[in-house]
Amino acid sequence: LFTAHNPAALDGLNLLDPEVRLFAIDRNSNGHTVINRLHLTPQLADLTHTYPLSRLWLMGHLGAVPHV
Repeated sequence: LFTAHNPAALDGLNLLDPEVRLFAIDRNSNGHTVINRLHLTPQLADLTHTYPLSRLWLMGHLGAVPHV
């Protein structure tokens, strides 16, 4: 288990590896913590050819983007 607040840590992950799992931690509208496993969809896989995972997170494609 590894946790980080730096999006660059995402760039070392290989989501094609079945042993690698990425979870997004967020809060719902009631303020409760919600954990969602990120699955590599065909659309997301296509985007990874153009952008690193850190950029996809910043663009909002992975969830768990803070609302500041």
